[in-house]
Amino acid sequence: MLPEVYSEKRFGINKENISPNALSIINKLKNNGFSAYLVGGCIRDLIKGLLPKDFDIVTNCQPEQIRKIFKNSRIIGRRFKLVHITFPDEVIETTTFRSGSDSSDDALKIDDDGRILRDNNWGTQEEDAFRRDFTVNAVYYDPFNKEVIDYTSGIKDLKNKSIKFIGVPETRVQEDPVRILRAIRFAAKLNFSIEEGALRAIEKHKTKLSEMPPARIYEEIIKLFLSGHAEKSYELLSKHQIFNILFPHSRNDPRVFGNFFRKTFSNTDSRYRNNKKLNPGFLFATLLWPRIFEESAIDTKLNFRKYYQSVSSVIRKQQTISAIPRRFVSFIKDVWMYQIRFNKIGKKSINFSKNIRYRASFDFLEVRESIEPKLKERIKWWKEFYESNYDKKIKMLNIYRKRREPR
Repeated sequence: MLPEVYSEKRFGINKENISPNALSIINKLKNNGFSAYLVGGCIRDLIKGLLPKDFDIVTNCQPEQIRKIFKNSRIIGRRFKLVHITFPDEVIETTTFRSGSDSSDDALKIDDDGRILRDNNWGTQEEDAFRRDFTVNAVYYDPFNKEVIDYTSGIKDLKNKSIKFIGVPETRVQEDPVRILRAIRFAAKLNFSIEEGALRAIEKHKTKLSEMPPARIYEEIIKLFLSGHAEKSYELLSKHQIFNILFPHSRNDPRVFGNFFRKTFSNTDSRYRNNKKLNPGFLFATLLWPRIFEESAIDTKLNFRKYYQSVSSVIRKQQTISAIPRRFVSFIKDVWMYQIRFNKIGKKSINFSKNIRYRASFDFLEVRESIEPKLKERIKWWKEFYESNYDKKIKMLNIYRKRREPR
């Protein structure tokens, strides 16, 4: 099959927006007699006028050969073998053209449900294009020949703002159910619609997400919510009833928690746009809070033992769906447990306001106001207290204590 080949000038691709490290890898592979291209999301973003975050390279050079050419590289993965070429400021992922056409080959393993367990069957560029998941991710770019290569009408779907599977949607979802989350993510990021056939496959097989390795689900959750389109991702996950599959131990009742989630994710997107640090721990503290809120009665009469049990239980159950790194588990527990400290104003409040987790805990308290309006005055007090000098802190504590004393 002959691809559509376009000049880079048609899309106004700016090479200054391409990683110099990626360009050097492609140049070196070409000098060693191999072909190499930028592929996937970086090309999609360059064509859409967005600044790519990552640059992926695909080549006819096999992993062991890549490893010999680049001493600063390592081969990773068994399910999909690829090479990470490391630089001081970034890691470039480099893969070999895959075929996926001969299931009798040991390099390609598919289970009885049609799920791909291993795919290291090397092929041609054309075969590689049809092994990719979405048409908009199967566009190749040669920055030296200045050509954009499209086998799957990805350019057309970019123009039509459509997320479309390559091949039969149901088969592609069965091969890898995580593609459901990728479809949602790209639709959210690009503000595209998901093609009807893809939506039917997603609806039919979405429950299989709970069978996926927790580490992969964690990675997709981070990409969904910490890449600048968290609010839109939440809307789409809720619309297609996938949110509750990812967070079955939370509670997503839009009538109660919709504003809570939207406020948080709007703030998250704003922080992303302003290049502010985003913490996965804070994300999961938000995503899982509804269950803690309902079980602990923190807004009325707190049962400390039940509260602590809920904290441990919700995190433990969530980890069966999505792995949460230990350092973030510790962060989540601290932020949740410190919510109790905001209820107790007294002589320990000064030291509490100096705690390393105070700022994150206070930010979470502000988020809670969307479902607990009565927190407004408490939030105002703690904000003023935190920003005050020592003498004013003492004065505020004395005033608070006198107000609390019985007359």
